[in-house]
Formats: sequence, structure tokens, C-alpha cells
Amino acid sequence: MRVEKLSKDHLQTRYEWLNHPQIFQHMNMQYPISLLETEAWYNRIYNNPNRIDLVFFEDNSIVAMTGLTSISAVDGLAEFYIMVSPNYQSKGIGSKSTIYTINYAFYNFNIHKIYLYTNNFNEKANGLYEKLGFSLEGVLKKHKFKNGHHIDRCIYGLLKDDWKKSEYFCKDVLLEF
Repeated sequence: MRVEKLSKDHLQTRYEWLNHPQIFQHMNMQYPISLLETEAWYNRIYNNPNRIDLVFFEDNSIVAMTGLTSISAVDGLAEFYIMVSPNYQSKGIGSKSTIYTINYAFYNFNIHKIYLYTNNFNEKANGLYEKLGFSLEGVLKKHKFKNGHHIDRCIYGLLKDDWKKSEYFCKDVLLEF
């Protein structure tokens, strides 16, 4: 897989994915999202030193987007997110891009923990994170309002020390932008 930093060239795809039912059913944003809103979001985050947004390609097609947000060197934390193309779901792309991003994060940032939130009903994502070594740290009961009712949110965490003992650990993951 080829990896690039998110740029304006990727915003049309991001906009389309965020409005696709297979994606937005697991996101917690107001829909629909316009291309103009996606561009405004990008302009707000573009130079933010506390985040990085990555785009993964296979055969010149965008197959996944991942990111680390709220990167804090003081606390040693970063929040992870991922979106996999609706056309490439259940093909191992989520695993590959998550493993790459985690290795990149632990090698290149002064962090000791990556955390993330999921909807409790997102069984595929929850299973992936548990397979990769994330621990369910808690369930936030009736935490978000979605589709006419309140849903539970799961918070997962992964410690760098645990990751380094896993079969997925790889150091020297660099990207040049």
C-alpha cells in the first residue's frame, strides 16, 4: 500500500465516503455533510501540529483514511480514527492501515497510548481493535444521539509497551511529506 498525507486532492473522496451509508452509520456527525463543509474542515486542520491524517492507496485507488488527533506529547496520548472505502471493506484494508498508523504513531510521536471511540454496535471495528490488542476501557452509556435514540459508545486503549510485544510491532515507519 502507498501512503500519503491527506491533501485537498483527497477531499472529494472523503466527502463521498462520509455521506455513504456504510460509513456514516458508524460516525457521529451531522448528515449530510457537504463538500464545502469538508473543505472548511480541511482548512481548519491543515496546519494543526496535534494531528496527522493519512490516505492509503492500493492500485492507485484510495482504500482507507486514518488519522491521529488530539496528539499530546505532554500526556503521551493520541486518538485514532479510520474510514475504509465502502468498496474495500472486509478485505483486510482496515487491519493493514491501522497497523501501519499505530506503528507510525508510536515510532514518530512521543506517545505511550493510542485511544479511540466506537459505537457499541460496530462489531467489525470492535473485533478488529480487540484482535490488534486494544483493550475495552469502558462503555459510555447512552452517550450519543443517533437515528432517533441514544447509543452507547465504547472507548478502547492501546499502550505502547503492549504493542511492542505484539506480532504487529514494527519500528522505523517513516513518511516523508
